[in-house]
Amino acid sequence: MTSVAPWALRLVTDRHPAGPPPYTSVHLDERTQTAVYTDANGRVVELARHGTNKTTGTATFSGGGDGQEPTPQVQDDNTTDYESD
Repeated sequence: MTSVAPWALRLVTDRHPAGPPPYTSVHLDERTQTAVYTDANGRVVELARHGTNKTTGTATFSGGGDGQEPTPQVQDDNTTDYESD
């Protein structure tokens, strides 16, 4: 009997090419408590950074009717924006 992977697993593909990491060692910076990645020559390697989430309020005009003025803007929703560091 031949086993077949579930249909969803058959759709999975690699997002990035596999290869060796760009660093050879990692240590903890005691002052900043962050990981420091270095290459074979001891130089610090900058890895991809994550984005910063910023939430901002959005406002809309609503109300009013035929010939009436719209009501003042009111914050009625929040939008999350992703920015690169």
